[in-house]
Amino acid sequence: MVAASGSPGLRPPYRLDPDFYDRVRAERSGRSLVEEFSIPPFNGQAFKVSRGQSFRVIQEEGPQCGDVALWNADDLGEAFSSPRTWAMEGWFITRHTRLWSQLPSLRPMATCIDDSLASGSGDYHYHCVATHCSPEVTELLGGPPGTNACRLNLLQAVEPFGLSEADLRDNIDVFWKNRLDPVTGQFFVAPNDGSPGDFVEFYAEMDLLVAVSVCPSGDGTRNWAVPSDGFVKPLGIQVYDIGVPPRDFPSRRSSS
Repeated sequence: MVAASGSPGLRPPYRLDPDFYDRVRAERSGRSLVEEFSIPPFNGQAFKVSRGQSFRVIQEEGPQCGDVALWNADDLGEAFSSPRTWAMEGWFITRHTRLWSQLPSLRPMATCIDDSLASGSGDYHYHCVATHCSPEVTELLGGPPGTNACRLNLLQAVEPFGLSEADLRDNIDVFWKNRLDPVTGQFFVAPNDGSPGDFVEFYAEMDLLVAVSVCPSGDGTRNWAVPSDGFVKPLGIQVYDIGVPPRDFPSRRSSS
């Protein structure tokens, strides 16, 4: 969330009930695993998550960064927006951060309810500042042409759902260890030193189509890697029924 109400020079945040999302995270009696799979290195996969379910992205074998994109499963024209999420939440994503769709919808698509690295290093930031890597960028940085970068992974993931490259928009980056200098705007990246089993979990505020790419940067320190060196590791996905229905987001007067 943006800064708390009353901070000098900063606008107050929209209202969010953190206790509700803490209850969602803590719910065990109604929680059940409904889907689980692994995404291999240099690949992406898309899957659906129903409203009120949650999904986890998991470092299965050790440090590995990923890219996560969202669409409204009932209206694929509505997608996650990095700029709108920056404006509502700030640059970084942690517990209680919401992921917002673009205008004119401008509503929460998912809310982060858990992050196993939240109590660890302060340098860990799931963020929406950068975008996904692409074969074009990799080649400009000196890599081989045609690398299966995140853009290609995401495209291959969503094509079975009727989406095309024109539908690839913004995404969040998960499991990066970095620092953003607010003065220079420079990004500083350190190796992701997370452990197998570390995860981030999101609660679906609407029916979602989610696409996840296993980034060829591996632990975040390479512009690209090759399959033969074992540097890139798989990411695991788990989808849960939670048993707690989401709250309706209040309608804006201008949309009535």
